[in-house]
Order: sequence, then C-alpha cells, then structure tokens
Amino acid sequence: MGRGGFEPPKALGQLIYSQSRLTTSVSARPGDSTDNRLVEKARWVVWEGLADPSFERCNLLQSASGWTLSGLILRATRDAAYVARYAIELDDRWHTKTVEVELENGAKRRLRIEREEAGRWLIDGRPEIGLERCVDVDLEWTPATNTLPIRRLSLQPGAVEWVTAAWVRFPSLEIEPLHQSYERVDDRRYQYRAGDFTADLETDEDGVVTQYGGGWRAVASGPPA
Repeated sequence: MGRGGFEPPKALGQLIYSQSRLTTSVSARPGDSTDNRLVEKARWVVWEGLADPSFERCNLLQSASGWTLSGLILRATRDAAYVARYAIELDDRWHTKTVEVELENGAKRRLRIEREEAGRWLIDGRPEIGLERCVDVDLEWTPATNTLPIRRLSLQPGAVEWVTAAWVRFPSLEIEPLHQSYERVDDRRYQYRAGDFTADLETDEDGVVTQYGGGWRAVASGPPA
C-alpha cells in the first residue's frame, strides 16, 4: 500500500469470509522473527479499512517456484463501489514475477504485469520504461504488498533500506515508480516512508501486516479450518 464517512455494510465482511482459503508453508532462514522464517501453517488474513469502507481477504499460497499472494478487496467511496481481485506470483526470494489485477465497478478492467529476470517490466505484454529499478509491486489499495519487501529485505532491528516499487494506482490502474523506505523498529514494527507520507506498520511473526497506520487493521487471521 503506497501513500496515501459512512459505516461499511456487514455483508462486506461476510463476503470476504466466504472466499477461498489458504494452504501454504514458506521456507526461509531460521532465526528471523518476521522475515524469511518458516511459515509452519497456511496463512490467511482479513483486513478492514479504517479510512474508507473496505474489507479484504488475502491468501498466501506456496507454489512450485515460490509463493502466490492473492486477495479480494471490497471498497466503497461516496461515488462508487469496487470489487478488486489480485494474484501476485513471487519467486523463492520474494521477487515479483507476475501480477494479475481485475477491477470491477459495473464493467471489468484487467491488468497483467510481468517482471523479467533481467529487470524489464511488461504491462499487458508491452515494455514499460522507468520501472527497471523496481523489484516489488505495490498495490495501492492493500497492505498485502508491504509484506513483499519486509520478507525480501530481511532487515535487522534498527536497519533501514530504500527501495523503488512499481506502484499500481487504484482505481485508475496506472503504474508509476514509487521511492519508499522500510525501517525496522523492532521485531514486529516497521516505519514506512514514501515522500512526505509515513505510516507505522505492525506485523505478526511472519511479516504479515496487522496494522497499517490509520489505514488498515487485521480483524481475523489464521490457517484454514
């Protein structure tokens, strides 16, 4: 989630809970508390939005070559209500490989992003200039993608690192590079910066965001039933 009412209907949360469930384990370095440690159980998380009426269900699945992060977002503004779906394929070092996004508000719009090993990014099959330094994708409407650099960088407490992410804006689905930093405050907390924007991130033991400043908070998480 990059830089950055009325009550959300209860049906939003019920719909999120009805979505597909997670089956994964994640391998990585032993001894890390939130980074590349072993995820012993399958993971899913449900977030609620604190700024706009929104809910999200996110799943983390193991794949043959790494991991897949997928989710469903329900988000309402005063003028429109959106359903967004995403699936992100990652290699075993948490580098972004492919991204599929579908955004629905009456009509459906789709976006496909590919990152080649040489660092070239393709948007719907066409090379995109300006993203060559990017390793991570950052989807604006979700805290899920903050876990990518948290796991990939494996920072020690007190360390900070700047990265550039391919930032997918919502609802326009436009893409731009976003310079951002992660500072690991302690085992479970990070400070995120992008331009003048800052947010305190709280994570669980697997590096999954449980609180994103005043934007998102996890309301349920765990393995599948």
